[in-house]
Amino acid sequence: MIGRSFRVASIFGIPIKVDVSWVVILFLLTATFAVNFSREHPSLGWPTWLSMGFALAGLLFGSVLAHELSHALIALREGISIRGITLFIFGGAAEMVDEPPHARAELKVALAGPVMSIALAIGFGGLYSVGLGWFPPAILGVVGHLAFMNGVLAAFNLVPGFPLDGGRVLRAVLWGIWGDLRFATRTASALGSAFGVLIILLGLVYILRYENLIGAVWYLFIGLFLRSAARASYQQILLRDLLKGVKAGDVMSREVVAVSPEATLAEIVDGVVLPTGLANLPVVEGTRLVGHLGLAEIRSIDRSRWGAVRAREVMRIDDLPPAVSIEDDATRLLSLAARDDVLIPVLDGDRFVGVVTRPDLMRRIKLMMELPRS
Repeated sequence: MIGRSFRVASIFGIPIKVDVSWVVILFLLTATFAVNFSREHPSLGWPTWLSMGFALAGLLFGSVLAHELSHALIALREGISIRGITLFIFGGAAEMVDEPPHARAELKVALAGPVMSIALAIGFGGLYSVGLGWFPPAILGVVGHLAFMNGVLAAFNLVPGFPLDGGRVLRAVLWGIWGDLRFATRTASALGSAFGVLIILLGLVYILRYENLIGAVWYLFIGLFLRSAARASYQQILLRDLLKGVKAGDVMSREVVAVSPEATLAEIVDGVVLPTGLANLPVVEGTRLVGHLGLAEIRSIDRSRWGAVRAREVMRIDDLPPAVSIEDDATRLLSLAARDDVLIPVLDGDRFVGVVTRPDLMRRIKLMMELPRS
């Protein structure tokens, strides 16, 4: 769903990240909104239209951030860990480390986002009404569009198809009635996939009937994204079922090649990277994981300086996953191991004893799938 991202802020202790796709869509939305404003306010001129477009695009993503932050804060209140919030091409996502503990918690978390969007729509709508005759046309234009877009955001997210908020509400209701999270997720995901097909068909109509290629491409992308996300959500539940009863200590790699933060890059390359072929190394100080060092960090330094630059000067420290206990349930690792190059530190008390990677998890899952289940 989400590719490479970089951290830009932290709100209430929740990391806020931006996917690289967001940067592209920010400029595309700015240009699109500016063209629309040029038709609605032809007397204002291009500098004003572009300013309005940029302001609307930025405030729209601010509204999306508020929507996702509402999910995250309620999740934390319900005891669900949050890895962070990422803004990306289709909006945003609050990344929960764990599934909600019960249907009531799922319902609260799911409703928090749409409630925030509805509140923003009402707030911007009220500001627009108050500003009529007082605010400049440029400000009124941006505020009016924000009211409408937040209303659309709330309505779209309340469609009862997983992983949209409406699908999560449906899953919570079915989970509460049936007491079976897996079956509830399967039903809500099927509806989410069907809604994705409907969006794709709408995109085809735009091509065949209206000859609107740009609008059609958006519908096609959104439909494909929803279908993919719905399938992935159900697969995540199946994987959690396979890993029930498995501990982090059962999955982790104990023979971990780690490097000291005081080691020079030359020592690391000659003594570790070249002999072992490892391209992603944990940096450990005593028994504490303090960073990650990969080829990208090493390549960022001119080779002539490798003998003088130490690991602590270039190691990656802003994208470290939270440590897990050796006794933690392995299902918690699924959302933490989002990429193959992520190293999840495993602790025995305060002592660093190993790491879990996505390949470690996939090997265990493959083995569980090949064995007969009781």
